[in-house]
Amino acid sequence: MNSFNALQNSIFFRFCRRALVSRAPSNLVCSGAFVGLAALAMALSTPASAQTVTLRDPAFDLNPVPSNNNTAPWVPGFLRGRPLGLVVGIKPSFEGSGDLIPNYGLASDYSNGFSARSPLQTMGSIDIPLLDMPMLKLGIAGNLLPEIKAEGPREGLDRLLPSITAGAWGSAGVETLSVDVKVLGQVWAPELFENPREGYEAQFGMTFYTPLGRLGGGRNVDLAFRADVTIADDAYMNQHFGISASEAAASGLDAFTASAGLKSMGVGAGLVLPLSRNFELQGKVGVTQLLHDAAASPWVVERGESTDLNGNIGFAFRF
Repeated sequence: MNSFNALQNSIFFRFCRRALVSRAPSNLVCSGAFVGLAALAMALSTPASAQTVTLRDPAFDLNPVPSNNNTAPWVPGFLRGRPLGLVVGIKPSFEGSGDLIPNYGLASDYSNGFSARSPLQTMGSIDIPLLDMPMLKLGIAGNLLPEIKAEGPREGLDRLLPSITAGAWGSAGVETLSVDVKVLGQVWAPELFENPREGYEAQFGMTFYTPLGRLGGGRNVDLAFRADVTIADDAYMNQHFGISASEAAASGLDAFTASAGLKSMGVGAGLVLPLSRNFELQGKVGVTQLLHDAAASPWVVERGESTDLNGNIGFAFRF
């Protein structure tokens, strides 16, 4: 439109308008020239969306400028910008045990406060979003609670068998800071299991994200921090940290009743170091501290640890 307006204001167009008004013989000449120049103006004003895209697109550039659209068109949407890789690390065999075991998993995303929530939370689960808005996310969650054997710090105590938990979660905030809440409880266990893990837990957390200086491929170094607290009901606390009279006789520990309330608090940090546009190193470290009756349980005090450590390091690829 700018090109067309410029032509309208030119001397030639003013001349043609006067000629048309005066019905001069030059009408045909002006009319033909007008059509030609109008076609030229329309060609010059063709929208950018109709222009030809060449292979000099950032998706094919070896040294592209970072962009949210810097992705090959054949990559599925759910994979764009997400890390694909493996991590290896350590985690406690169960809370309060003090025993660290190897842990393997998939690479995580620490590129904003929302995505860093999941890998840094101390109450792990599979979180599926049902409402995914820029500042609000809601969904359902589920997890398989593994068996806790009657050995090590829990020798002489009841064996706790696996169960499946389910619940809901929500998170609100912006890219650099988000707050969240999640509730999980036992929903199913095989009938033949005499003592499946039971009870409800709820966690409240806050995740902070900040980009640092750029490294490989012009990508930011991602750094995320998280802090959360977890509460549990009577059923969970007494089963996991209480000691019945029969267990006291078998283990030599004092009988103990653990009541509902604060169970633990945790802090953690995740870091991504980009090596290039597509490859990165990443890792995390976290600490969980048992609180109140969980920390005061005789089996934790005498045989276990009230402070648990976890961490991992890995390698990932991003499209």
